[in-house]
Amino acid sequence: MIKKTTHSILPILTLSLAFVAGSAYADNRPAGQVRVGIEERLGHMVPLDLVFKDSKGRNVTLRQIADGKPLIIDMAYYECPGICDVVVGGLARVVTEVPQVLGRDFNVATISFNPADKPSDAMKKKQQFWGSLKDRVSSSAWRFLTGDSAGIHELTDSLGFHFVRDKYGMFTHPTALIFLSGDGRIVRYVQGTTFAEADVRMALTEAKANSPAYIITSTPKVCFSHNPEGNKIADIILQLGGAGTLVFVAGFLLFMKSKKKLGRNDGQKEIS
Repeated sequence: MIKKTTHSILPILTLSLAFVAGSAYADNRPAGQVRVGIEERLGHMVPLDLVFKDSKGRNVTLRQIADGKPLIIDMAYYECPGICDVVVGGLARVVTEVPQVLGRDFNVATISFNPADKPSDAMKKKQQFWGSLKDRVSSSAWRFLTGDSAGIHELTDSLGFHFVRDKYGMFTHPTALIFLSGDGRIVRYVQGTTFAEADVRMALTEAKANSPAYIITSTPKVCFSHNPEGNKIADIILQLGGAGTLVFVAGFLLFMKSKKKLGRNDGQKEIS
């Protein structure tokens, strides 16, 4: 009986060790090291008076963009070779599906966290995705913004949006929609690259009510770029994922082998 129990829980213990190993990497970083991901700061007030430039090069604050309405913030950078465009495309789709009306009930700001991006880059990106919306809402309802390094970092720190830049100028960053109430309070994060209408509808309802939702919505995702000499963060993520898969497969095979052996032993005992 003891032997059977030991074999049965072995795969569970193996997987638990793999999870702990992964968590150790995620949580025990050297002091001062910038981490990549979303630190949910629900209920936190975002400084709406930060100044950015819109796609026409005009100074504008987040307060002006929100205009007292819920505001969806999408942090991106305009030369992203990864999933930033997927996120913007998913956002452009879902804002046409929710019952709330873009421009009337809420506004959107896609903000570059790359200080090298210029208003002309913002304009190109807006033109890329604005086609399906321009005939239905005002262009001021969804702004594509750029800013300087100080303003960008003040905003991303306030949002809990953490990213890193490598020596090639590429960024490793999380993906999420961040919902603010009209006065700048963070009420929900919807993480991922595609967005369910129900999630966005509920987040906008909570933003209008100024009621933070203390739940995690969707699956966290990170966008990274791999260069010829190797992106260390990307390599570590891939190595951890591969190691976890191997541990799971090995544990499962060991479990099945042990179960089969125990079955034969039980059969022999019954015959004897």
